[in-house]
Amino acid sequence: MNPAHPRPLPPVLAVDLITDPLLAPDLARRAHELEAAGIGAIVLTDGGLHPIHAAAHLAPATTATALIPRADAVHIEPFHLATQLMSLDHVSGGRAGWLLTAATDPAVPAAVGREVLDARAAAQEAADVLAVSRLLWDSWTDDAVVRDADSGIYVAAARLQYADFEGATFSVRGPAITPRSPQGQVPVLIADADREVVGEEVAGRAADGRALDVDATGLDAEGIVAAVDASLRSAGASAVRIVRLLGLAPDDRLAATLHAAGTALRSKGLVAPPPSAGQSLRDQLGLPRPEAVIDPARRADRARIARGESSLFADRIGPTELSGPAEQSGPSGSASPTPSDDASILQETR
Repeated sequence: MNPAHPRPLPPVLAVDLITDPLLAPDLARRAHELEAAGIGAIVLTDGGLHPIHAAAHLAPATTATALIPRADAVHIEPFHLATQLMSLDHVSGGRAGWLLTAATDPAVPAAVGREVLDARAAAQEAADVLAVSRLLWDSWTDDAVVRDADSGIYVAAARLQYADFEGATFSVRGPAITPRSPQGQVPVLIADADREVVGEEVAGRAADGRALDVDATGLDAEGIVAAVDASLRSAGASAVRIVRLLGLAPDDRLAATLHAAGTALRSKGLVAPPPSAGQSLRDQLGLPRPEAVIDPARRADRARIARGESSLFADRIGPTELSGPAEQSGPSGSASPTPSDDASILQETR
């Protein structure tokens, strides 16, 4: 799995909602009811409305439940996809996740002017998209935005870095156009239904864990408890991060059924407690928040260093992270930024 994580907490109880346009008027109300029922995460699966857009719509309607779009990694521009997920993490206050999949319907590549990829090529592209997404999510440090009104500088170039990614079918330079999001890295999970299409590199190593699929079609609360219990026993020691309940009808009985099922499952220690407001998805999953580590070779002000010029706002960049000449610290240093310095930083960080 992706870097050594602490021993996993009990998995988060999640409900899969289909983004059918006919259900859109009631989507926010349903999400609010599921949150009140103690559901830890809502997975949005494409049923006509894009899952990331639907998740963004639900962000202001909820305060604790995580929002996890099940989104295709192969037939969308990787830079745009990574940015959309960062934006979702911002608008949800750190509750975003990504259930990564690779679309297999031939109509999907046809819609964007691509040929159908074979299984090996699709898996390789999914791995590349995940890799570049992680690079983009870490292309700003947490303190990159300085908002220095006196000098007119918004972001410190020394705290940004290029992605500089070269994949089999695309390349991305970066950095991201969005400041680092609350979780730093959006948790990436793989559903059982998608393991084969995304490939072992993603499902077995690069992702943050497994979404255990449990068919709950037509089940009452007692049946859901029995199905989840049996599925977790069958899963063994695999890193199950969420239990995804599938096939539940989004009717007026759903919240009550899930509240009863969740209460029983928690009494057995099978799923995590209900989330609280302000808790991130990483917190729910027991995943530490990673730091963004600046690579001197990819730092966004490297062109200035190569020209022998000093770089502004390097006061919190340690000596081991610097390359080239000694740097000044901007307003607190011995020299003040000049208009040409401002323009150079702004140009190099777009």
